[in-house]
Formats: sequence, structure tokens, C-alpha cells
Amino acid sequence: MRAGSRYPGSVYPMARPRKFDEQVLLERAQDEFWVNGYDRTSIDDIATATGVGNGSLYSAYGSKLGLFLAVFQRYCDGRVALVDGVVSMHSGSFESAVANYLDEIVADCTSGLDRRGCLMLNSLAELGGRFPEVADIGRRSVGAMQRIVSDRVRRAVAAGELDLTSAEADALGAHIVLVSQGLIQLSRIGTPLAELQSIAATSTKMSALMRTA
Repeated sequence: MRAGSRYPGSVYPMARPRKFDEQVLLERAQDEFWVNGYDRTSIDDIATATGVGNGSLYSAYGSKLGLFLAVFQRYCDGRVALVDGVVSMHSGSFESAVANYLDEIVADCTSGLDRRGCLMLNSLAELGGRFPEVADIGRRSVGAMQRIVSDRVRRAVAAGELDLTSAEADALGAHIVLVSQGLIQLSRIGTPLAELQSIAATSTKMSALMRTA
């Protein structure tokens, strides 16, 4: 790997200024990968969608994989930030925090007409076994989400809302994240909004069963 490369298999030129808005490029490239998948998206497709020439794309990211990894890392960072904003900033009870989190997930994954699911989950299914870099980014991102939710569980334990050990708090945090990912996958296959909301509400009620008397 050459100096200055962020990702394996990609070559970044040192000290060569880019002649495009990288955030705009990554946003448009994200749409291409998200709608069509990695294998059915070519560098030519990205060039057409972004208006950035093939040569500039290869110069900046080295390969289609290098470009995808930049897109994927950016997307996963955004998902972690979403969970953090929804969960950590919620000032109500633990039960209402879970309800707020799952409601936000349902609203987010049903906001588009195409119900395209989650780029992170889609890509892990498509590429996780082929490209360890994709699996690593996904693993770190899910772990970060779980820590955020587990920290909220521990706050509830400290406030006397829940009676859990530290290990149980971690398990509950992981479970809530798993429920959120399941909701996204159900949305992707066209599960009606009312059913998704019902599943979210049931999962929230189950968290109340762990409350102290």
C-alpha cells in the first residue's frame, strides 16, 4: 500500500488537489451502490452519475473497491451518528428512549418509496464474505451502535429503572440494535408500516419487563 492510502487496494496521490466536491461525489456514488449493489455498479456508472471522469475517480480512490470503501465508511459513520443522536440525547425514561429509537428507525427505513433497506446491512450480505475490509467496517459500526445503546441501558440501571448486571446490560443493548436491524430488513421486503410499528411497540414493551419492582 502506498503512503497516503486509506484503504487496502486503493492508491491515493500525495499532495494532488482534487477538482471535485468529495462529499457530493460520495453522496451520488452512494445512491448508485445502494440502488444497484456493488457488483452491478461500474466506475462508468459512477462517472455518469457524478460528472467526475473515470481518470479522476481512479486517481482519487485507486479502484472501484477503494471508492466503495470510502462511500461505505461515510455511510456507516452516519448510521452510528444517527443512533447516538437518537439514543444519547433522549432525556426521558428508558422505555421511552427505546420507543423513540425504534420509532425513528421505522420512520427512516420507510421514508423512501423504494424501501431500499440499509446500505450497511445490504453490503455486508453481498460483500462481507469477499472483502474483509467491508466486514471490518460493518463490525466496528455495529459495535459502536451497541455500545451507545448499552450505555443508555446502564444509565437506566443507575437510575433504578432496570435491574441488570453489566453483562446483561451489554446483551440488552445488542438485542435492541438487533431489533432495529430486523425492522430495516422487514421494511426492505415490503412489510407494511403498521406492522413495523407494532413490532417496534412490542419490543419496547418487552424492555419494560426488566424494570425493577
